[in-house]
Amino acid sequence: MANDVEQLDQQLAQENGRFHSLLERHRSLDEQIDGIEDGRGHVEDLELSRLKRERLYIKQQMEFMRRRLSPRNGSAD
Repeated sequence: MANDVEQLDQQLAQENGRFHSLLERHRSLDEQIDGIEDGRGHVEDLELSRLKRERLYIKQQMEFMRRRLSPRNGSAD
């Protein structure tokens, strides 16, 4: 299933500039947060919390767009 989401993300990123921007920002935040948590960077707890909230907000926006723009959005759930 993760592979399906990755394929859908790539398709949506090619077709939709906003989705592409969100995907790139989410990946950037992932790398930044992972680096901080692995000890490769240092920020205060408040800043790390802000980064995680931003990443979650972007993830939610991407999920909304996946559901709205997905070619399968017309199928019954």
